[in-house]
Amino acid sequence: MSGVKTPVVPGRLLVLFASVLFWLTPSPSDGPTERRFEDSCHLRVLEVRYSSDPALTAPPAQPTPARLFRAPPSERVAPGNYWLTLVVHNWETRDRTCLLIPDRYAALVELFKPGEGEPAARSGWQLPLRDRAMEYPHPLLPAVVAPGDNYFRLRLWVPEDAPLVTESLGITAMPLERWARDQTRVDHAQGVYGGIMLAVVLYNLFLFFSLREKLYILYVAYATSFGLIWLVLSGFALVFLWPDWPRWDAQAHYVFVALAIVFGNTFTRAFLNLASATPRLARLLQLVSYGAILTLVGVAFHRFSLIQIPLALLALITCTLYLAVGATRWWQKSPEAPYFLAATGLVAVGTLVYIATFLQLLPETPVTRHAAQLGSAAEMVLLAFALGHKIRHLRFEKAEAEARSLTDPLTGLANRRALDQLLDQEWRRAYRQKSSLALIVVDVDFFKAYNDARGHQEGDQLLKLLAEELNKVCRRPGDVASRYGGEEFVLVLPGVNLHQARDMAEKLRSAVEACCWPHPASPVSPYVTVSCGVAVGKPVEGVPVTSLFAEADEALYRAKQNGRNQVHLRSASGQWTGIRPA
Repeated sequence: MSGVKTPVVPGRLLVLFASVLFWLTPSPSDGPTERRFEDSCHLRVLEVRYSSDPALTAPPAQPTPARLFRAPPSERVAPGNYWLTLVVHNWETRDRTCLLIPDRYAALVELFKPGEGEPAARSGWQLPLRDRAMEYPHPLLPAVVAPGDNYFRLRLWVPEDAPLVTESLGITAMPLERWARDQTRVDHAQGVYGGIMLAVVLYNLFLFFSLREKLYILYVAYATSFGLIWLVLSGFALVFLWPDWPRWDAQAHYVFVALAIVFGNTFTRAFLNLASATPRLARLLQLVSYGAILTLVGVAFHRFSLIQIPLALLALITCTLYLAVGATRWWQKSPEAPYFLAATGLVAVGTLVYIATFLQLLPETPVTRHAAQLGSAAEMVLLAFALGHKIRHLRFEKAEAEARSLTDPLTGLANRRALDQLLDQEWRRAYRQKSSLALIVVDVDFFKAYNDARGHQEGDQLLKLLAEELNKVCRRPGDVASRYGGEEFVLVLPGVNLHQARDMAEKLRSAVEACCWPHPASPVSPYVTVSCGVAVGKPVEGVPVTSLFAEADEALYRAKQNGRNQVHLRSASGQWTGIRPA
């Protein structure tokens, strides 16, 4: 490697902080000005010439002092044209193809052979893939080098306010065979990461279409943003999605980082119920999302120098807030919080390891170099498990709430709403099976007088005791006892004929009378009694179940008229159209 590499710069801060959310490929590290690589290539830079005039297409007459092209700390390489005179030595006795690899964020690089006015190879993010010397996302300049010294001139152009900041004038030389071998290993590792992300997105998208749970689509949007960031930074997006739009590819990571912040915050708010559990933290996440959306305005106007640091800080704040809300909800005993905290913690640890490696505080290994990427993959998998746990919990709560909505809170029997649903279902089933359906409507005799004499608490206790007797009658699968309202109850008995229903009603009436619950205000008996109306019928096309219920209610009315404490049958001898005696 030869040339000068700058320290971390403001443009780089965006990528550094945004690695909290996604993986970065490390930039080339500093090295000596001369280095012999295995197999053949040996590169050194003889001189550098610089001009701030972007229109200048020939190098200045004098070499540029190092202080003019060496970017000081916290600054980018100065905009303009740089001409580097290179010598590549081939140690072998035959021609070899070497790759000259400039800074991966270079906008335009051109390689000239001695005495030639047209470039032998061109590359850089400003060119579509088809116009590059090698159709590869990052700049590569192939050169055939003869044995001994081979001289070249390289022009590197650094534009103003570019979406990608050139960080180095350093050039690496590498034999084509070695680069291809190393790149195969990198592609395999990238394929594993991409496969994980694709599986997570497709699986949760399938769950969304199957279950129609909003959380799944929010998670898919969040994970997709992660995947798009990785596609852009790895170069796969330019290769497979938009090879003719290099300018968009160079700035797309800003858009996807902002979207990852917005979708991640929206998912986190919903996943951890922050709006109700921790409204202040929820509002903070919402403000961060608004800030991320504002940075998209800067992208639209190509003001990249104005949005790099704000977007990087927003990504860093987002990561910190995720840890804070995860810890807070864990302290509040949220069942999903441990999953969420573990997932975001892995990203934070991976990012810290990556930054420490970037700053040479840790040795560079495949694990430390890709620590942030590994952390983000682990986060996506853990969040997928956490989301599944969350949905199961929500569905369990929903089922419990649904069950409560169909249950009478006093007696524990099915309520009026459940009865209406049940009657319709059983009526349809009886029609399909050509069977009968029996209804017994039960009413406590002089219940108002009982309440007036003994009080409402005693009245409620009486209804609970009566519910127990009703459940004793409903012994078969499918038999249901429900509270219709007040002191009135309904027994739904599928497949029961008229005589069986009459016997069951009489058994209930006798059981209640035998309990000898005192009734000080009943003119019928000193004890609590019930009256029952029975109706049985077979469904006929076009006749609703309400007709059968009306018959049972009419039978109850007759039982009351005839003196109460008795069972009356409504035999439906053609009086009710469409219902035949069973």
